[in-house]
Amino acid sequence: MDAMFKQCELTKTLQGGVARMISWIPQEIAIAGAVVALKDSETGDRSTGWFIEHVGQAPLSGKILERQSRDYLRTRDASDV
Repeated sequence: MDAMFKQCELTKTLQGGVARMISWIPQEIAIAGAVVALKDSETGDRSTGWFIEHVGQAPLSGKILERQSRDYLRTRDASDV
């Protein structure tokens, strides 16, 4: 079975401020109030200390998310001058 993901709002305290991001994370660890470590999809490095502020309702499968990501990249390639 394909892994399921939930869209989450995450925050991380940094020197001088707070970083915020929206990310699709595995459903098993998508728990509001939890602190998680995330893997950067480009570099493979792990980033610790991300606090899950909010978890979206509907999960999506990894296959659907991969397709959406590819569609976005194709659109960007076609529209960038």
